[in-house]
Amino acid sequence: MKLLIYPELSEHDVGRIREAFPELTILCPRSEGEALAYIVDADVFYGRITLSLFMTAQRLKWVQADCIGLENYLFPELVESDIAVTNVRGVFSDHIANQVWAYILSFARDLPYYMRRQIAHDWRPGGRIVHLAECTIGIVGLGGIGREVAVRAPGFDCRVIAVDPRPQMPPEPVEAVWPPERLHDLLSLSDFVVICAPHAPGTERMFSTAEFAAMKPSAFLINIGRGVIVDLNALTQALHERRIAGAALDVYEMEPLPADHPLWDVENVILTPHIAGHGPYVQDRRIEVFIENMKRFIKGEPMWTVVDKNQWF
Repeated sequence: MKLLIYPELSEHDVGRIREAFPELTILCPRSEGEALAYIVDADVFYGRITLSLFMTAQRLKWVQADCIGLENYLFPELVESDIAVTNVRGVFSDHIANQVWAYILSFARDLPYYMRRQIAHDWRPGGRIVHLAECTIGIVGLGGIGREVAVRAPGFDCRVIAVDPRPQMPPEPVEAVWPPERLHDLLSLSDFVVICAPHAPGTERMFSTAEFAAMKPSAFLINIGRGVIVDLNALTQALHERRIAGAALDVYEMEPLPADHPLWDVENVILTPHIAGHGPYVQDRRIEVFIENMKRFIKGEPMWTVVDKNQWF
């Protein structure tokens, strides 16, 4: 069996795969030209496949992506094929959930206000404090990241509700899981709305003027899902008009966020440059997911992280 890895991995990562599967022929091209030559008779692909590579493959049975969101890689030819696709969901969940709670705590203690005071050398107190034990956290998308956000809530005595298109047994802190049709019900009840949804055919601009109007004026929006879920112009207007209390974004409709975008200067907004998933062990976890999936693939067993290609996750 032949495994093609592209873009190339570190010697350490390839060594872990080789140690786990000494019988594999592992191909590590250094350019797409080399990859095009190697993929002709490869059985498995690890990395970020392109249409050219896919169309050149003749024996390919499975693609292991090195990321979670696949909207940029699931081109129609791959979706319509019988080739299995897996991702690495789960490898970032704890880091991203911690980032979400950093945002929540920052807003609850009004740290954006005090950071501005610090820059101005201004001692004045006066920030607005939120009592978390009286708050409801509304989670949009109760996958791996959403669940990690939820299980941290009891430490702050918060109520948790969620919407998700695939209702399943929620973790204990979640009081209710509703279908997406009840999004506005969730928005009307939540003090912090946390978007953990993926980019999928049904989530583009899920949040726009009507959704911000449905939120409490005292509520905060947090987006660590995908940038295209939130209409930035509508969000900026809602913040300027004080229809919501604030927002924290790690992902954006356009990345990087242009230096002249008005969101940079809106008070009570926290902007981070798509780094919520950064943290130790992420690459090791990617390799662990692949090794487990490969074990199952060889045995003909269901793999861990199979993607619904039509839904992009």
